[in-house]
Order: sequence, then structure tokens, then C-alpha cells
Amino acid sequence: MSLNGFDVASYQAGMNVGEVAGDFVLVKATEGINYTNPEFNGHVKQTLSAGKKLGVYHFIRNDSDIKQQADYFLTVVKPYIGKAMLVLDFENTTGSTIQNQAGVGLAKQWLDYVYQKTGVRPVLYTGISCENSLDWSSVVKANYGLWIAQYNNYNVVNGYQPRDLYGSLKHWKTAVMFQYTSTGRLPGWNGTLDFDVFYGDKSAWDKYAKATKMVTNKSIVRKTTTKDGVWTITNEVGTFRPSQKLGIFKYPGLELTGKYYDKGESVKYFGYVSNPQAGYVYIAYRYNSKLIYYVACREIATGRALGTFE
Repeated sequence: MSLNGFDVASYQAGMNVGEVAGDFVLVKATEGINYTNPEFNGHVKQTLSAGKKLGVYHFIRNDSDIKQQADYFLTVVKPYIGKAMLVLDFENTTGSTIQNQAGVGLAKQWLDYVYQKTGVRPVLYTGISCENSLDWSSVVKANYGLWIAQYNNYNVVNGYQPRDLYGSLKHWKTAVMFQYTSTGRLPGWNGTLDFDVFYGDKSAWDKYAKATKMVTNKSIVRKTTTKDGVWTITNEVGTFRPSQKLGIFKYPGLELTGKYYDKGESVKYFGYVSNPQAGYVYIAYRYNSKLIYYVACREIATGRALGTFE
């Protein structure tokens, strides 16, 4: 048993995806930390109103923080968690060359974080050459499914015509789904579409959409931000691990305590402060339950993180 469907982004503006043939639609939701597909809400509502299965995806970038990307995605798709397959799109794009081994680590970080927050295990999308050339063993061992892409040519494909994958997977034993052309044509839309085949029935799709573990708090907590003079203060709880030795300040960027956090040590913070003139974003944490100390975590000018966020 298999299902036929297609995936869409802003390129399909004006399309009523519910009126075009198919068992499912995968809709681009977000990219990076500040882009939401303007067609997202409309296409999602059309999909659900037509009784089709739904998938929503985030286009990952390596030029912005992964945790912030995941939080941004979860905020946008929150109404559909438990109803939609969650997907991470792993491709290179302008300003973000992520298809390398370091990028695999970023993808794993995103997948783990979304799974931790929602209990839903996301699926990874990438092309067969990328699946073959990089080491995906950590992602496979964590049991994240694969949506694989591979085209033979760019000839027009009229109607769904699933075929076998040309070549073979190196790291995954099987794929969840296969995108086999980007030049599909269906009545009801005058442009081309990416065609996909899902290897399972509607019940199997629902299993990918629903939580597979309990989460302590499934709600997506919105950050609260306030201003104090030139400083922007954001309340957020998390863990930061420096990628280098970092000094500890009594105030953001002022009065070093003489103590340090070494590379890889964990800092549990309750918020962060930023000021363009200071040059850095500083996480705030409590020392001995009373004092508040600060550690630089990101360069403001470049956006470069000085460690990883969990």
C-alpha cells in the first residue's frame, strides 16, 4: 500500500491544493529564524479541509542558531502538531552551504530538539547523493525516517507514476517517502509539481504525525522580551555549552570574575541580554542561587554562536 502526493512552497501561490488530486500535501512552513511561507496557512487549511494527509517542513540553514530555528518552526506549526508529519529539509541554498558533515550534526541537533519538545519524531529530507556521501549513522541510529529525492531527468511527468529509486541508499535501509520528479503535472494547476510516493497507508502516515513519547510540557513557550535602556532582555530557559573557554562577568561584558567556563561545560541559563554596542549576546545564569552572572554566547555582528544550545 502506498500514497501519492506532492509538496509545495511559495512557488505554488494561488493554487488550491485541496482541489488537485493526491492523498497528501507537504507544505513548507519556515526557513531559518525569520521566514514563514506566505502560502503556509492557506495551503494547510485546504489540505485538511479536503481530508488529505498533511506534512509541514522547515528548511534548515547553517547561518542561524539551530535551536532558534526549531523554536521558530514549532511556533508556526503549533496548531498542527499531532496532525502533521514534521519534516526537516536538508539542502544547500543561497548563503547556506549545509550539505557537509558539520551540517549533519546541525540536522541531528534540530531533529533531537523537535522530538524532545513535541514527542513527534521528525523525518529528514535530502537527495540521494547527499545521503550516500555523508555519514548519517547518528541520525539513523536515532530512528529518524528518510524522505529521499532522486530525479532521472526533467521530462514532464503527467499524473502520478511512482518508480523505483535509481541507485541505492547507503545509511538507511529503507525510505519513508520518495520524491521522484520535480516536473509533475496534474489537472487543476498550470505549473509543475514535485511528486512524492509515501510507502504506507493513511494509518502509517498518522503514526509519523503523532507523538511517540511523553513530553513533560507539550506547550511551545513563547519568549518574553523587554527593554531596559539600550539592553534587550529575553526570558528563556536552556543549556549552553561553550565551544571555547569563556570568561564569566558580573555584568554583561563588564567586571570579569576571574572564573571561566571551559569548552563543553554546561551552563543552565534563564535568559539572555543583548545590546548592539556591546558586540555580544550574554546568557544570564544564577550562581549559588543568589548572584546573577553573565557569559557571552553569540557575536551580534556575525551571528556566530560561541557554543551550542540545548
